[in-house]
Amino acid sequence: MNASKGMIRVKDPITLLKIITRFIDRQMGVTHVAVMLFDKAQNAYILIDSKGEGGVKLPVDYIKIPRDSAIVRFFQASNNGVFARKEALVYSELDHLQNFEILVNKKESRAIHYEDIQRQMTYFRAAVCVPSFYKKELIGVLILGDKLSGERYREEEIGLFVTLANDVAMAVKNAELIKDLKVAYDREHLLFLQTSIALANAIDARDRYTLGHSEQVSHYSLIIAEEMVAGGAMAYDREFMETVQLSALLHDVGKIGIRDQILNKPERLTAEEFEIMKMHVSIGATIVKPVKGLANLTDGILYHHERWDGKGYMTGLKGEEIPLLGRIVNVADSYDTMTATRSYKKASTANAAFEELIRCKGTQFDPTIVDAFYKAYTAGKITKRDFVTPNFLRLH
Repeated sequence: MNASKGMIRVKDPITLLKIITRFIDRQMGVTHVAVMLFDKAQNAYILIDSKGEGGVKLPVDYIKIPRDSAIVRFFQASNNGVFARKEALVYSELDHLQNFEILVNKKESRAIHYEDIQRQMTYFRAAVCVPSFYKKELIGVLILGDKLSGERYREEEIGLFVTLANDVAMAVKNAELIKDLKVAYDREHLLFLQTSIALANAIDARDRYTLGHSEQVSHYSLIIAEEMVAGGAMAYDREFMETVQLSALLHDVGKIGIRDQILNKPERLTAEEFEIMKMHVSIGATIVKPVKGLANLTDGILYHHERWDGKGYMTGLKGEEIPLLGRIVNVADSYDTMTATRSYKKASTANAAFEELIRCKGTQFDPTIVDAFYKAYTAGKITKRDFVTPNFLRLH
């Protein structure tokens, strides 16, 4: 968990990969370690970094493997044979796999496939190759030489490398998304907004039950802010209204740092899993804070699970100690969650959801914000929207 959190904070993928290879080289006792990363421009996996204090070092930037190479095809194939482990290639197991598959399948083609893998792993002097996946996308390959002790890798060691490789993929993809956001903002503000929307949609799409959730929360948050202005609870500020929309849109951006096994778990989370899930607010704040134009969104991301009575997370602030942006997003997020179907519950009606909001005002929710939202509801302003993008243009 600590490794994953640390990786999220590294914004440059190349720097991140060099940190990983240095750690493995110094701590794991291997002859060498290297990382290959997919390069879209070259349509191939490029050797990004190599460390070899044990006596071997692969030449960086001179080695690349195409997408149709034996190792890449093995990791991307839906069926690698009856006996092959799915999460790693271990050189010492290849002969056994080849022999077993010939006996079971009576096909020489699979034996040739393993021979190709053997040749490629020999070229890299690789004892173990571990894929680095983001969803079904092969981001890169972690290459490990023999152990300096001469011993075989234990199952728990291979398991550690698999976990590390998956965390690296998540962090690399995260770093790429952040970089894309920075470029988008520098080019054009409208493009920046569209990129933010795409990022929110990408996060929501990880779970079919939450698709469109971020846009709905953004829509409801703006309605609350407009009703508060109309009721005299705050003065109109166009920039703040846009901040409300964007902050609500990206309120769950930190979930990009939460593993799918936890994020999409159909059953109730364990206490340990819930502690990991709670990290999404701090991860989200860490992601947006250094990005030009996003730092002002932090309050809605970091504080949207705080409670009026101080029993929320992550800081335990209460009452007006909680920034206004966080209090607004909290109500909007809670309403959309209640009125949406989830894997673990059916959708509540709007009436039932507002009854719950009213029941919990003064404990979980800011009473002023609940009152404003309920007033908008009774005036017929609260509707589910089928839209592609929030209407930022009407604020300008």
